[in-house]
Amino acid sequence: MAFEQFSIIAQAAVAGLGVALLPKFLIQSELERKELVVILNMPTKSEDGYYLVTPADKSEHAPVTALREWLLNVVG
Repeated sequence: MAFEQFSIIAQAAVAGLGVALLPKFLIQSELERKELVVILNMPTKSEDGYYLVTPADKSEHAPVTALREWLLNVVG
């Protein structure tokens, strides 16, 4: 899936359609409401930070774990 707007990406993640890589300030309310949780809290080399997020009940789901591990191998 590919989306062009951060709000649509966040809504898709909240709906359980997958994980999202988003700037934290754009999903602060979803994080506060615990609709999303940060699953990779790692600084990035950019002026804007991005956070890999998913619904809390999916944070240890095998595909989510695989993506997180892959990202860590690529950028870590």
